[in-house]
Amino acid sequence: MEFDGTTSAILFGVWATFALDVFSTLNSSPQTTELFASDRQQSLMHWVVIGDLVAVAGGVAWSLIARSPWPVVATILVAGGMHYAYGHAVGRGLSQAPPQQGSY
Repeated sequence: MEFDGTTSAILFGVWATFALDVFSTLNSSPQTTELFASDRQQSLMHWVVIGDLVAVAGGVAWSLIARSPWPVVATILVAGGMHYAYGHAVGRGLSQAPPQQGSY
């Protein structure tokens, strides 16, 4: 099956949106992650990794079905960007966390 530029653009857009929807379903916002990083870093990032895997797996599946690289390219780009955003949020949250009682 061959795809022209329009079809490739549509596949890219649909699967980029799919990847974003996965993160909306499985994760709170990066702002929420920043606010709760000191208490829940492991749990928050666990679900980010699950989001990465679900998004990219969907992209791989539909790239195979469509015989086009665009679904997996889109989901990898979005998953990578979202993973960076959540990791950055954790870093900001941890750097701004007040010292816990009894620590120096």
